[in-house]
Amino acid sequence: MKRFLILLAAVLALLTPARAQIAVDISIKQRLFIRHEPILATITVTNQTGRDITLADARESQWFSFQISSEGDHFVPPRHPDYHLPPLPMRAGETLKRTVNLSELYDLGDFGIYRIRANIYLAEADKYFSSKPTHVDITEGRIMWRRTAGVPSGQKNAGQTHIFSLLAHQHGEQNTLYISVEDQDQGTVFCTSTLGRIIDGAAPEIQFDSSNNLYILHLVAQRTFVLTKISVNGEYLGQTTYTAPKTRPTLRKLPDGTLQLVGGHREAPVSTDPAEAPAPLKLSARPPGLPQS
Repeated sequence: MKRFLILLAAVLALLTPARAQIAVDISIKQRLFIRHEPILATITVTNQTGRDITLADARESQWFSFQISSEGDHFVPPRHPDYHLPPLPMRAGETLKRTVNLSELYDLGDFGIYRIRANIYLAEADKYFSSKPTHVDITEGRIMWRRTAGVPSGQKNAGQTHIFSLLAHQHGEQNTLYISVEDQDQGTVFCTSTLGRIIDGAAPEIQFDSSNNLYILHLVAQRTFVLTKISVNGEYLGQTTYTAPKTRPTLRKLPDGTLQLVGGHREAPVSTDPAEAPAPLKLSARPPGLPQS
């Protein structure tokens, strides 16, 4: 009889509308990622409680978190489990969106498939509200080129040796080129960034200048080339598009060690704002606060 009453109470609890409801959704635009590539997740939170609330950390629970597991249901903990975020007030019926880089918050450096949920904790109800799960697949990609280069004196990280890798990765019918810069001794990944589409069978031209900044010239469409410059510390220094109606453009090193493109007509440059490039990722870094979308 006692067991029956307990079961009945559990069923009634399921049938009783919750007093506090928060709708949570997670969106990640693509499924396949290169190892250490930024994984941008957009979280949508809607206050359906019917009143104003404030999302805030409790003693044992952060109000914003993720539940991430790898194959075999192995839980992936945050890089720093004791992170704290400022309280977030929400009006009744309000919907807010935030975008975070999961690669900064969690160690997703192993290859494989990850299952991801976003969790929102409401302290006044002592309850978590979770999104439906989504999945991402981490792969190494195909290594097209790899070199090491030292950081010259007078520059940040002078004396260190950095590894530059060009990777190709298939996204649907399109082959995409990536650049990765890392210091394996320090455990630092400076960047893993996409350089855009690459045409199969057209190998990029790659050269270092006298300061060991890397120049990559690759074909993106018929008679259209993109030149990308990456600093020795993995900083994005801009892209420029060139058209070459007659001959393929090439890179020429001048006597002072700088590089010059020969044989192409320069188009408008792509954004050179370094703020648009992913920030360097220290593998032991403390997760940052929740950024604005």
